[in-house]
Amino acid sequence: MPTRIVLQNVEEVESLLELLKKDFANDYRRIWSLEDRTIAVLVYERLGLIGGYTFTVMTVVDYFIEARTCEVHIRYVGGNFSFFGTGKSEDFIKIITSRIETLAKENLWKIEITEVKIRNAGTLCPNCKKAYKYPEEKIREDGTVDCQNCGKPFLLHDNQ
Repeated sequence: MPTRIVLQNVEEVESLLELLKKDFANDYRRIWSLEDRTIAVLVYERLGLIGGYTFTVMTVVDYFIEARTCEVHIRYVGGNFSFFGTGKSEDFIKIITSRIETLAKENLWKIEITEVKIRNAGTLCPNCKKAYKYPEEKIREDGTVDCQNCGKPFLLHDNQ
């Protein structure tokens, strides 16, 4: 489940960025320092031993300098069970959250953590769990479509 962390009374964001860069961003790190805020996008990709999970987690940091407030959004963005990879994204997100909590306590930052519900961008395939929108011409008379990801047919629900 995606996580949103709001930190208040943050005098400097460098210690948070260093923690995230060092331990939770092995694939992509991009940080923009603007006049009134700092924005960072960090990506961690997990590949490992045979027989497990592979996943990608993205962390977005948005620090508002004058307000001394920092929003951190942590979200699973890809992966699946495969022959390569170990661990689960939920566990990884919990570890990131716990480490940020510890850093917040050390720096006397006020912290609020919430799980965020994200609506799918379409209808979820019951076979592969990927979501797509389907145009009318792809929907058969019986209400089924072929999944754009795995190709298996399934009944399209009205809640698209």
